[in-house]
Amino acid sequence: MYQKKIKFVNSILFRMSLWVLGFGVGGILLITCFVRLQMRYNIEKQVTEEMQQIRDNTLLYVHQILLLNNAVVEEEGFEECVQAVKEQLKSIGYREAAYYSLDGELLKQSGSRLGGGAKRKDFKKAVELDSTFTLSCEKNSQCEVYFTMPVEIMGKRIGYISYFFDYGEQYRREWNSFERTIWITAVIFALICLVTWIMLCRMLSSIRELSRATSEISSRLADGEFGHDAAGRLKLNGRKDEIGELSLNFARMLDMAEEQFKRIQEDNSRIRKLLNSRQDFYNNVTHELKTPLTTISGYAQLMEKNGREDGALFDKGTEHILKESTRLHRMVVQLLEMQEDKSDEEWKRLNLTELIINVADTMQIKAKRYNTGIALEGTKESCFVMGREDKLCQIFINLIDNAIKYGEPEGTVRIRNASKKDRVEISVANRGQGIKEKDLENIFEPFFRADRELSREIGSTGLGLSLSRKLVEEYKGEIRVASTPGEETVFTVSFPRAGCEVSA
Repeated sequence: MYQKKIKFVNSILFRMSLWVLGFGVGGILLITCFVRLQMRYNIEKQVTEEMQQIRDNTLLYVHQILLLNNAVVEEEGFEECVQAVKEQLKSIGYREAAYYSLDGELLKQSGSRLGGGAKRKDFKKAVELDSTFTLSCEKNSQCEVYFTMPVEIMGKRIGYISYFFDYGEQYRREWNSFERTIWITAVIFALICLVTWIMLCRMLSSIRELSRATSEISSRLADGEFGHDAAGRLKLNGRKDEIGELSLNFARMLDMAEEQFKRIQEDNSRIRKLLNSRQDFYNNVTHELKTPLTTISGYAQLMEKNGREDGALFDKGTEHILKESTRLHRMVVQLLEMQEDKSDEEWKRLNLTELIINVADTMQIKAKRYNTGIALEGTKESCFVMGREDKLCQIFINLIDNAIKYGEPEGTVRIRNASKKDRVEISVANRGQGIKEKDLENIFEPFFRADRELSREIGSTGLGLSLSRKLVEEYKGEIRVASTPGEETVFTVSFPRAGCEVSA
């Protein structure tokens, strides 16, 4: 994970994206600051202009009221007429106002937003300098203006007037405009980033594919594999520029290298499999031949030494020697048949249905010795296949023989004949101890026996199924097995059909 992070950080895509992101974020921040400053400037400009107009109007109205009331243009005259001034200014819309003497004493007040007059900054600045206002804007769309002006008539300062104005509506409009500007800028930046990222990805896709392919091939080569899909993915870029040409040439090189790699692998696997199978076959043959020879030799020595005086030993030894020599002979014959070359064999069109019936009749004798019955089921059609009669008979003799020997006592071997489209299918089923799932893959291997003790007891050589599969494959057929331990085992053989006829 750490190496992947380091690799990504060092990639061109990451660096270019970082540059674009940095410039974009910096641009948004600059735009944000500029818009905020501009918004503040606009509000202050508007307030300044309006406060100047309010100041002029206020002085005009105060002067008129003093003249109408014959009041002196002094602090006393202002204090005498302050109520009239208040009523007049309130009537023209200045509802939040406070009126002060030159000492900062509150004379009159309209509204409740101007408490603590002499302590406010705008009041202090107005006393020291001239008309001034303070602007307070918050993020919750509040914008308040406190404006204080000295009342100067004919060059004489006679008092102070403070106003409160709510600019929340103007501030909200400016803030909404600011938000729209930021959102539009962010969307434009996101689109620019997206387009830039897509362009970068397209520009670098071929390079990434080349890098990924070389990395994948390197790792798989270390495991003895090649990665056949690496070249195929490179061809999906569809670029016509230099990078696309490089990708195409690299893909062609990979295709050629992959073909050679597959050939080497196939040859290597074939050689290894051949060597292993030959060694296993040699070991199995040696072991299987040694067992009956040991038995024959042992009983022959006992009979030579004590056979004349011990009749029981003589009879038992003769029986075992005959049994083991028969099994040895059958094993040698089957080994020779497995090595027999069938390339020049002449095939004939044979009635498989009739052949199965004849084999079943032949096996009835052995079935009776095991108290087992043989039942024929399925179609009555005369289904034909191509092959040699003796070899086809041998296949079904082996299957039926195994079904009888390994089936349950007093059971029934069921042989079913079925015609399916262009194939003929024969199944041989019995009930018995069955075959474990882990042994099903090896059941057709030479000398493989799930229960060796039972196989030797009933005289099995371990070559019958292997020979059967070899013969079935030579006749373009298939053989498969399905078994449930303790229940039913079914061997199914299918051959290409050479025609069917309904029996008369």
